[in-house]
Amino acid sequence: MVGPRAGPHAGPMALTPAIYTMLLLCDPASEPETFVGPLPAEAIDDEDPLAMPRDHAFESGPASEPEPERTWDGGMYFTAGLAPMSTLTTEGFHPGLRFDVETGMAWQRGRAKVLFGPDIHVLQYFGRKKPGFGVDAMATLSLKHVYARVGAGTAMRIPTRRDIHDTRPMMGGLVGGGLVGRIDEVEGRLGVDYDVRIDTTGRIAQTVLVTMRVSFGP
Repeated sequence: MVGPRAGPHAGPMALTPAIYTMLLLCDPASEPETFVGPLPAEAIDDEDPLAMPRDHAFESGPASEPEPERTWDGGMYFTAGLAPMSTLTTEGFHPGLRFDVETGMAWQRGRAKVLFGPDIHVLQYFGRKKPGFGVDAMATLSLKHVYARVGAGTAMRIPTRRDIHDTRPMMGGLVGGGLVGRIDEVEGRLGVDYDVRIDTTGRIAQTVLVTMRVSFGP
């Protein structure tokens, strides 16, 4: 008994799976390729079209410009301050207030700043009408949020004994430091100063001050 004959198109259709099987047997690792479309124009090398596509993820950007060298910027400054104080003597102490006005030149570089100028101060002791007076040459160094200052000069009407009216002309200086904060061109300081003076008779007066200052300038 003879089976049904294949139609006129059965031959080519039957050969197609056989050819595909033979190709897989020749190269088992081969897989049918998938067409993903043409490469973007920017990925093709104009000089060598057959070169591998460029990977833009690893291309380096434009060279960064070197940072400009920092310099010291200078200008005038003005400082006003108020400080509760107490002058210590061998026989007791004398409380009061000290008012400061300071001006001069300031130079700033980054977060570092130096200031040089005269400081004029008036000392008002409680229990006495006549104020004291003094002038100091000051140098201040400010770095980030802290500052230190030192000065030397002359003063008058600072008591050295229990009698607040017994005073002589004096000379000496001070050292101090504290915290500093800045908003634009306005700077605020909070710190402690230690002032030491000696009068014309050799008597010594020591004054401790809690300083509050506002400064304008660079």
